[in-house]
Amino acid sequence: MNIKTGNIILRDLDKSDLPKLKEIRDLCLDYLDTPISFSLEETISWFENTKPKWYTIEIHDKVAGYIRTSDYDENNKSLYVGLDLHEMFRGYGYAFQSYQLFLNWAKLKGYLTAYLKVQISNIRAYNLYRKLGFLPIGIIPDAIIKGDTTVDSVIMYKKL
Repeated sequence: MNIKTGNIILRDLDKSDLPKLKEIRDLCLDYLDTPISFSLEETISWFENTKPKWYTIEIHDKVAGYIRTSDYDENNKSLYVGLDLHEMFRGYGYAFQSYQLFLNWAKLKGYLTAYLKVQISNIRAYNLYRKLGFLPIGIIPDAIIKGDTTVDSVIMYKKL
């Protein structure tokens, strides 16, 4: 993949992106289901062993984030998606634009539905997903342990 709109480019994640991916992931740990920081060596090993279908978000020619995908269901034409953006690029509408670009691409590739999961306490992300047309379809109680408490996750769905 290599698609562009305005100042945003989405392209296949490659090995040279991994130091920046690690940096961005570490900044987003509070919002991830698995809030574990991995070393760069572990990140490279993961990349080489799993060959993930992840996409780099470039904004103004800088790596600003990435789109995570998983659970591709070729029979039912669905996928699971997530996005992490460096804090320097938040608040400018780039996450919305990047999701729109990716979801339009997925639709052109024949996917019919996209799913995601968001912590119920992450109101900013939840509102972004609603603005993108995702609908809440369920709650996973006590999905994530944070210190001495747990946080529910909301499962959301969008028809492409």
